[in-house]
Amino acid sequence: MIPSLIQFLASTSSMMCAVFIPNYAFALGASRAEIGSIGFAYGMAFFISSYIFGRAADIRDRRLFLNIGLLCSAITFFLQILATSSLSLLLVRALVGFSFGIFFSPLIAYTHEIGGKMGEFSSYGALGWAFGGILAGAIAQIGEAITKHELLPYWSVFALSSLFFLISFYLSLRLPKVEMIRVEVPLFPVEIIRRNLWVYISAFLRHTGAFAVWIIFPLYLAELGANKFWIGFMYFANAFTQFLVMRRLDYRDEIKLIRLGLVISSLVFFAYTLARVYYHIIPIQFFLALSFSCLHVGCLIYLTERNTEKATSVGILNSTWSISMAVGPLIGGGLSQLYGFHASMYFASLLTLVALMISLRFSSE
Repeated sequence: MIPSLIQFLASTSSMMCAVFIPNYAFALGASRAEIGSIGFAYGMAFFISSYIFGRAADIRDRRLFLNIGLLCSAITFFLQILATSSLSLLLVRALVGFSFGIFFSPLIAYTHEIGGKMGEFSSYGALGWAFGGILAGAIAQIGEAITKHELLPYWSVFALSSLFFLISFYLSLRLPKVEMIRVEVPLFPVEIIRRNLWVYISAFLRHTGAFAVWIIFPLYLAELGANKFWIGFMYFANAFTQFLVMRRLDYRDEIKLIRLGLVISSLVFFAYTLARVYYHIIPIQFFLALSFSCLHVGCLIYLTERNTEKATSVGILNSTWSISMAVGPLIGGGLSQLYGFHASMYFASLLTLVALMISLRFSSE
């Protein structure tokens, strides 16, 4: 139960910040391309940290990395308040990504060792995203109504996210020790990557397209007329639906789940371009939730059931996600700067179609 609660609180905190980082950066004077660079810094730092500490957690007590990562996250999430320019925000977001990566893979591995189900565990992350989205929107909207200070609503969100990480750190100190199954994994696990390559490539392409959209999504919603509450609600609708769906996918056909997730994702990204006002986005968010749930749970089931090196194979999946966090925003910010918001969405839709073709060609039933 404690790992799931940590997952919930950490996901709540990360979503609270992610919802408004583009708007916060814009308020600090960043261009769309610079906003993409901020996303790139976060993703690359998360990738480096996940790789280093995910592998280290196969050697030493995973609770150590949970403790360190959650405490560092409490500090770095608060430091976002101190950003005064796009450059300083880029540096702080890099620290945030590195801190988050310290505990992310060890938490998944620890949960697997105590017998946790991946679908149920992931659903608590989705519930955290839902709560974080709606909470961030409400706090920012109330803050905007009671103060004329442009940045104070965002600072309130960052401070609360830091508090949630402090609570998570306290909970991590109470985790019981479990017998670790130590696996000798080479520094660069070529065989594991080769064995699951189609899954990693498909996930990477879809998530790269997705992050190309997410980096400008709050700005797009604002252009369609959404206030801060409705921006938060869009994230809530997606994530809460994920919570409901993921819990029911643990025993489904994983390859069909992955393919279905890719098909729906491509349609969702294209559908965003058809919206004319912000409330047109609401029904699309429910299909987005279905698409991500199918893809994410399908990948986790595939990797944990077909690999002896379960933690490592899932850790590589997390690494592909973090690279997408870096590459996607860079592309999305550049495309939207040059050609408008819709360009990022067309790019995401086409890239996900490529991922679907790879899954159809190289997956084995």
